[in-house]
Amino acid sequence: MKLRAAALLIPFLFALSLHASEGAGASPTPSLLDETLGFLHLKHHPKPADSGQVRDGIEMKLAIDPTPFKLSDTRELNVTVTLLNRSSKKYVHLNFPTSQRIEILVRDASGKIVNTWSEDQSFANDPAGVTINPGERLEYSTLVATREMNAGQPYSIEVSLPSYPDLKIQQQVTPEK
Repeated sequence: MKLRAAALLIPFLFALSLHASEGAGASPTPSLLDETLGFLHLKHHPKPADSGQVRDGIEMKLAIDPTPFKLSDTRELNVTVTLLNRSSKKYVHLNFPTSQRIEILVRDASGKIVNTWSEDQSFANDPAGVTINPGERLEYSTLVATREMNAGQPYSIEVSLPSYPDLKIQQQVTPEK
């Protein structure tokens, strides 16, 4: 009898999930139904398209907004880097020699650095550490100037952690004319 009830309930939950995901105001936070379906392994979780490298259990993601953009309308890009601890049991501890947590370089098509984000920032000489719990994330967001860019030319925005040169991610952008 329990099996029959479960067999009737699963299609209903699936249809309800499809209906809820089509809503215009769908929130980025998973609903109770989504979490239940995920727990029962009935919901497929695709890997995000912007996922970057994974090293020592840390996955880096990079989001740049707006894209596409026109230089005449956009003086700064919002750059957000997310560090996800993909480990299920290990804490990840990151040590920093100053208050600077990220570095952003903008390179032209030839690889020449046209903008270094940290040049016009000030950082305290306070060494500190950051711990990311298993399954949790850490996010840094800042603005990067577009003043050195030319319309129609590709640029690479590279984000790294000052103390961890192996942890870096980059994304291509091309300002529109």
